[in-house]
Amino acid sequence: MTKTSFAKMNCAVAQTLERVGEWWTMLILRNAFCGMSRFDDFRDHLGIASNILTLRLKKLTAAGILKKQRSANDARSFEYSLTSKGIELYPILIAMTDWGERWASNPKGPRIIMLDKANKQAIARVAVYSSSGNVLQPKDIIARPGSGAGDDIRTLLQKDWRRTATDKPAKGRRHANR
Repeated sequence: MTKTSFAKMNCAVAQTLERVGEWWTMLILRNAFCGMSRFDDFRDHLGIASNILTLRLKKLTAAGILKKQRSANDARSFEYSLTSKGIELYPILIAMTDWGERWASNPKGPRIIMLDKANKQAIARVAVYSSSGNVLQPKDIIARPGSGAGDDIRTLLQKDWRRTATDKPAKGRRHANR
């Protein structure tokens, strides 16, 4: 099955997925955040095929998420490191880890525990905060189209998508999730 490209979609979520949404990419980034930098280490630890790893590393490098440089220890090999742009993906990785531990947990217990290096205490869950520091839920947030929004985003944010019990799908349309 071929993946659809989101490159032409004028949406921040689609553009993020275009860069980091492919199979293996977040695991490569997870390993980079843990300090892994060598191709062979990524390949061996993840069990990923060399051709797929090569493609993912090229894409992450082209997107400016990873930086490729010659190894200081072996001029014939390269190492990959996170750029500032890559480091800003850390909250997403933490949120995914937290979600996976809560909703796709291992019956034996947590697979990973994130601790604050300074005090060795568990870090707080990732949350969205108001400007006054209150935790916000989706119902507490209003999304408005910005100056770069296209018609699709304007429609998404302006239409009331909630269905009532009496709403029926448009004639001739099938809904796979019903």
